[in-house]
Amino acid sequence: MDSSITLDLLDPDYFWEEDRKFILRGWSLVFSILATLMTFSIVDGRMVYLTGSYTGYVGLWTNCRRHQCPSFGEVTVLIHMSMGFMMLALLLYVILLPVMGLSFRPVFRRLSKTDLVFSVLSLSTGLLIILSMTLFVVNLRMLHPRPQISYLVTTYLCWGAGVLMLWTGILNYLNHVGLWSRASESWHRQMSYRRRATRLSSLGLMSRQQSDANPKLKMNQPGLLRHEGTPAQPL
Repeated sequence: MDSSITLDLLDPDYFWEEDRKFILRGWSLVFSILATLMTFSIVDGRMVYLTGSYTGYVGLWTNCRRHQCPSFGEVTVLIHMSMGFMMLALLLYVILLPVMGLSFRPVFRRLSKTDLVFSVLSLSTGLLIILSMTLFVVNLRMLHPRPQISYLVTTYLCWGAGVLMLWTGILNYLNHVGLWSRASESWHRQMSYRRRATRLSSLGLMSRQQSDANPKLKMNQPGLLRHEGTPAQPL
């Protein structure tokens, strides 16, 4: 048992698999940080500009002292739900990023479900952002009379952050199931089969050449023996 563990640790493929997991996890961390910055642009408060029956900037947390805000009269249930989902997404960011950063320490190498946890958190964050933005857009579409809606860059950044977090969750899940290692194993297996086939074909060719050369040697051996067996005639 100990010898097998020692062989696994001494195997260079073992270290390559570990390095590949950490490389993919590093990319997931980069995507998560980028999505966090994109989502926190919502703090500006200006997501949509309305003209027509309502005029002003609309967002989840709009500072009406600094920006012109339309008067809706009351905050709808959809806006409350959208704000709640977005707050949950921001809370998951606060949990996900530090834990993902600490996962590169040697202590976390013994945990086998780390990437699965990151996948669940990333997918949940992406779904919460997309659900929050969907409710926000639906609320604007339900305004009567309907104003002209101009979406600002912040809105597109939030949509992009949701999609990016979904991709991060998928990447973490693929890293957990080891899809990349399976593909590399199949590639190495195919290469070993090809090398074995070429080696066998070369050995077969050499054996054929030797078998073709052996009859000629057998045919030449009696003549050589007869020539060697004849005594030299005296002069």
